[in-house]
Amino acid sequence: MLCQRCSGLLVDETFDNLREETGRMCLVTRCINCGYIGDSVVRANHLHPPAVKRSAPHGMVRKGPVMFLRLHPERCGSI
Repeated sequence: MLCQRCSGLLVDETFDNLREETGRMCLVTRCINCGYIGDSVVRANHLHPPAVKRSAPHGMVRKGPVMFLRLHPERCGSI
């Protein structure tokens, strides 16, 4: 297998305590050229990346799924 980052050689390795909560052996692939380590979680995230959260535009405030316009009383003047 070839590394996605540098096209170097990937080798299979086993690590223990990679995930401290499980305390078991974990099979990973490691590039002998650049040192990239990929396990099943990394591969799954490459296939299905998490949804990107959009930030609220300038002057807007996000409250859960709803966005509100932020009013600045000092800029609006007296009403």
